[in-house]
Amino acid sequence: MDLKTNSCRLLFDVGGTFLKAVAADSAGGLIPGSEFSCPMPSDGTREAITGALAASVARGAAFAARNGLVLAGIGIAFPGPFDYANGIPRMEHKFRSIYGLSLADLLHGLPETGPGMPVRFMHDVNAAMLGEMTWGSARDAANAALVTLGTGLGFACCLGREVQYSPTGSPRLAIYNCPYRDGILEDYVSKRGFLRIYAELAGSADPALTVADLGRMASEGDPAAKATFAEAGRILAGGIRGLLEEQKIECLLMGGQISRSFALLEPALREGLQGVGSLRTIAPAAHIGHAAFYGLLAQLDADR
Repeated sequence: MDLKTNSCRLLFDVGGTFLKAVAADSAGGLIPGSEFSCPMPSDGTREAITGALAASVARGAAFAARNGLVLAGIGIAFPGPFDYANGIPRMEHKFRSIYGLSLADLLHGLPETGPGMPVRFMHDVNAAMLGEMTWGSARDAANAALVTLGTGLGFACCLGREVQYSPTGSPRLAIYNCPYRDGILEDYVSKRGFLRIYAELAGSADPALTVADLGRMASEGDPAAKATFAEAGRILAGGIRGLLEEQKIECLLMGGQISRSFALLEPALREGLQGVGSLRTIAPAAHIGHAAFYGLLAQLDADR
């Protein structure tokens, strides 16, 4: 069988609650009907987390076999801290039960893979940045940055068309821990930040409220919800302006689930970044839900 035309790679994007997976064909396309998700809570036991990984590989390999494809590699986007070169989680705030466990050894020991299977681990935000640089909205920029808004606040950038990595494989530059008011920037521009701002503006908030709810409410005209996105946009612009100027960023992209409400953030964000001379583009990521998959695929291709 010709592996160039009859192979596929299995791509995983690990979040705090679920593992998302998809298979990609030899031409770099995500295969229709191959995408699935598997529960994988970050506070789960070692057995639950490793079992979810093994089950996901088995499911992806079964899909490949049904469609006459050979599994030729696995890419995994994982939050950090993490030893990405060796496939070892180093997180103490989540995924604590697999701290220090070699996921590379685990995956190479599965019946569907074997010791020769190419396996690549990447930081999730770096993977998304590489995906946008390769197949997304940063294709034409030398210097680009991606901000991800969700449970946390992520940042990655490429300079001179090269994604910037720390020695451990995480993003070289971070913004989540930048001092802001009585805490850090992530306290104000993330899921908890949006809900905090809304509660302050509205006087109270339903504990079950989500940022998706706020987006819907803002689109329907709720004044406090609309003001929440405007305030978050202003805070984010103020927090990243100096870094964008320093790194001469030309293209700023917004990713993560909250960025699906980019239109609500956009006016205040643009106003706050006026005068950043290098900045030509402010836009949502082209592949908000799939950018990390494309980045993993690009890295697997580069490793060949």
